[in-house]
Formats: sequence, C-alpha cells, structure tokens
Amino acid sequence: MSYAFRYDADLKVFRIHFEGRVDMDEILQSDREIIAAPEWEGSRRILTTLAPDTDLSALTVEQYLDVAMPYMEATQDLRGAGAREAWIIPERWNSPIIQVWEHLPLKDDHHAFAVFEAEAAALDWLLAD
Repeated sequence: MSYAFRYDADLKVFRIHFEGRVDMDEILQSDREIIAAPEWEGSRRILTTLAPDTDLSALTVEQYLDVAMPYMEATQDLRGAGAREAWIIPERWNSPIIQVWEHLPLKDDHHAFAVFEAEAAALDWLLAD
C-alpha cells in the first residue's frame, strides 16, 4: 500500500498521502476506504499530498476514462453531493497526468477536482462553500 490517510476533525477534511509507485487501483482503493468512513458524510473533502519520490507513471488518461469514471458513477450515491478533492503538486515536480485529469470533461459531474501548488490555496478551495 502506497498511501495512508487520516481524518482532520478540526478542518473536516480527509488527508491522504501517497508515496512510491501509485496506480489507479490504489487511488480507487483509498477512495473506497475514505467514502466508507463514518466521518465522510460530514466532510466530503479530500486533500491529497505526494511524497517527493511518488511515481505516477502508471496512470493514464485511458485509465481515468475507462476505470475511474465508471467507478465514480457507481459510487455517486455513497459519495453524495458536494464532494471535493484537491491534489497538491508543486510546480517543480512535474506531473502532467494530474493536470490533464483536472481538465477532462465530466470530472466535476461526480466531484470537484483541482490541483494546487500549496496547501493553503488547496484548503481555501476545499473549504469554500
């Protein structure tokens, strides 16, 4: 497992941290665990951070369209309305696949998704009403 998450009760945000090689199965597994958590109903917010050694090279646009989107559709009732997810990816650490995902059509139909360089900006967006 290349991730760990915890619920930040003060902010009502799930914080997830990935490291090492990350693939779509792990991203979706972490999501399943988070939306099944009892705190999810009162939160619906995920802040994702990456260790400097994180390898996202296994992720593709095809996986997003063929695997992630059907998963998001299938879990929409569990996810509920108003879900948001922010990924923090410093500019110096190039991760083009995440920026591509940020601009794909239909992604916000299931939950809002955005990429930020700094935690403060990500939290401002996550916690906005």
